Amino acid sequence: MTPAGVLAGALTGFVLLIWVINLIRNGRLYVGYGVIFVFGTLAAIAVLVIPRLLETVSSLSVALVPVPSLSIGAIVIMLFLLVYVFTQITVLSNRVMHLTQELAIRGAQRQSHAHPETGEPR
Repeated sequence: MTPAGVLAGALTGFVLLIWVINLIRNGRLYVGYGVIFVFGTLAAIAVLVIPRLLETVSSLSVALVPVPSLSIGAIVIMLFLLVYVFTQITVLSNRVMHLTQELAIRGAQRQSHAHPETGEPR
């Protein structure tokens, strides 16, 4: 990789880090997701900046596919991240479902205890 490519990748990584940290500070990004993004970004920057590490990762990727491809590592990381995100979305969805059911039960109980003509509680 050329020095300009390393510099562009590192600068992009630092911009991403600043953005993610600001999102966490403002409460717009869940800390668990932020940790994953920060860890992944720091690892990517380290691979780009440390030539020996870049050579090692490139040689490992050549062992998997015939041409050097760092994208395989990124794809694997993104797949794990997607599973984690969908797990968290499922947890949130289940919480909303249970809350909605609880509110519906309470509303039905309130209606069953209301006066039939006025709708006021007895």
